[in-house]
Amino acid sequence: METKDRLILADMTVLDVVNRFRGTEAVFRNYDQQAGFCICCNALFETLTELCGRHGIDLHRLLEELEKAARE
Repeated sequence: METKDRLILADMTVLDVVNRFRGTEAVFRNYDQQAGFCICCNALFETLTELCGRHGIDLHRLLEELEKAARE
């Protein structure tokens, strides 16, 4: 999928994503254990790139999962 067709981009914040696409909250919850904290509680103002870089989360995989949830 080309960037122009994506609903969710790596430079969006967690808050941007959850606010626009409520179904994505469940995706973030699936990564809470890996991050070591509640992402939706403690990382709302981080971009997806920042979040993944700091906590060893695969950015490509997260973007794909969020995109899927946003489109459902």
